[in-house]
Amino acid sequence: MSAISGPNLALLQPHAPLPLEGAPLRERRESAGVFGEMLERAVASANAQGHTGAAMGEAFAAGRLDDIHGTMLALSKADIELRYVGAVRNKIVDAFYELWRMQV
Repeated sequence: MSAISGPNLALLQPHAPLPLEGAPLRERRESAGVFGEMLERAVASANAQGHTGAAMGEAFAAGRLDDIHGTMLALSKADIELRYVGAVRNKIVDAFYELWRMQV
Protein backbone atom coordinates (compact mmCIF):
# COMPACT_ATOMS: atom_id res chain seq x y z
CA MET A 1 0.00 0.00 0.00
CA SER A 2 1.41 3.36 -0.93
CA ALA A 3 1.67 6.31 1.41
CA ILE A 4 -1.06 8.88 1.05
CA SER A 5 -0.18 12.51 1.35
CA GLY A 6 -2.01 15.73 0.74
CA PRO A 7 -5.28 17.18 1.97
CA ASN A 8 -7.04 13.78 2.15
CA LEU A 9 -4.64 12.57 4.83
CA ALA A 10 -6.69 14.20 7.57
CA LEU A 11 -9.70 12.12 6.55
CA LEU A 12 -7.84 8.88 7.21
CA GLN A 13 -6.35 9.76 10.58
CA PRO A 14 -8.44 9.58 13.72
CA HIS A 15 -9.40 12.94 15.11
CA ALA A 16 -8.26 13.94 18.55
CA PRO A 17 -11.08 14.75 20.96
CA LEU A 18 -11.84 18.43 21.23
CA PRO A 19 -10.70 19.99 24.49
CA LEU A 20 -13.58 21.03 26.71
CA GLU A 21 -13.14 24.21 28.65
CA GLY A 22 -14.51 24.60 32.15
CA ALA A 23 -17.06 27.36 31.60
CA PRO A 24 -19.06 25.86 28.70
CA LEU A 25 -19.10 22.45 30.37
CA ARG A 26 -20.28 24.00 33.64
CA GLU A 27 -23.01 25.88 31.77
CA ARG A 28 -24.12 22.67 30.10
CA ARG A 29 -24.29 20.92 33.45
CA GLU A 30 -26.29 23.77 34.93
CA SER A 31 -28.74 23.83 32.02
CA ALA A 32 -29.06 20.05 32.20
CA GLY A 33 -29.71 20.42 35.92
CA VAL A 34 -32.41 23.02 35.31
CA PHE A 35 -34.03 20.84 32.65
CA GLY A 36 -33.80 17.81 34.92
CA GLU A 37 -35.40 19.71 37.77
CA MET A 38 -38.19 20.93 35.49
CA LEU A 39 -38.83 17.40 34.28
CA GLU A 40 -38.73 16.08 37.84
CA ARG A 41 -41.33 18.66 38.92
CA ALA A 42 -43.56 17.71 35.98
CA VAL A 43 -43.39 14.02 36.90
CA ALA A 44 -44.03 14.79 40.58
CA SER A 45 -47.02 16.95 39.63
CA ALA A 46 -48.44 14.21 37.39
CA ASN A 47 -47.94 11.70 40.20
CA ALA A 48 -49.70 13.98 42.71
CA GLN A 49 -52.61 14.52 40.30
CA GLY A 50 -52.86 10.75 39.84
CA HIS A 51 -53.01 10.18 43.60
CA THR A 52 -55.60 12.94 44.02
CA GLY A 53 -57.76 11.53 41.23
CA ALA A 54 -57.49 8.00 42.58
CA ALA A 55 -58.38 9.14 46.11
CA MET A 56 -61.40 11.07 44.85
CA GLY A 57 -62.50 8.10 42.75
CA GLU A 58 -62.24 5.75 45.73
CA ALA A 59 -64.09 8.21 47.96
CA PHE A 60 -66.88 8.54 45.40
CA ALA A 61 -67.13 4.78 44.97
CA ALA A 62 -67.29 4.31 48.75
CA GLY A 63 -70.04 6.91 49.08
CA ARG A 64 -68.00 9.39 51.14
CA LEU A 65 -68.12 11.94 48.31
CA ASP A 66 -71.09 12.91 46.16
CA ASP A 67 -69.31 15.31 43.76
CA ILE A 68 -69.20 13.33 40.52
CA HIS A 69 -68.28 16.42 38.52
CA GLY A 70 -65.21 17.17 40.68
CA THR A 71 -64.23 13.51 40.68
CA MET A 72 -64.39 13.27 36.90
CA LEU A 73 -62.42 16.52 36.55
CA ALA A 74 -59.69 15.26 38.89
CA LEU A 75 -59.44 11.96 37.02
CA SER A 76 -59.36 13.76 33.66
CA LYS A 77 -56.65 16.16 34.86
CA ALA A 78 -54.57 13.22 36.07
CA ASP A 79 -55.00 11.44 32.74
CA ILE A 80 -54.09 14.52 30.70
CA GLU A 81 -51.04 15.31 32.81
CA LEU A 82 -49.81 11.72 32.63
CA ARG A 83 -50.21 11.70 28.84
CA TYR A 84 -48.37 15.03 28.64
CA VAL A 85 -45.40 13.75 30.66
CA GLY A 86 -45.35 10.59 28.53
CA ALA A 87 -45.33 12.66 25.33
CA VAL A 88 -42.46 14.80 26.62
CA ARG A 89 -40.54 11.65 27.53
CA ASN A 90 -41.11 10.22 24.06
CA LYS A 91 -39.89 13.45 22.43
CA ILE A 92 -36.75 13.41 24.56
CA VAL A 93 -36.02 9.80 23.61
CA ASP A 94 -36.66 10.58 19.93
CA ALA A 95 -34.27 13.54 20.09
CA PHE A 96 -31.62 11.36 21.74
CA TYR A 97 -31.89 8.72 19.02
CA GLU A 98 -31.83 11.40 16.32
CA LEU A 99 -28.60 12.77 17.76
CA TRP A 100 -27.21 9.26 18.06
CA ARG A 101 -27.85 8.52 14.38
CA MET A 102 -26.37 11.82 13.26
CA GLN A 103 -23.17 11.42 11.31
CA VAL A 104 -20.37 13.75 12.24
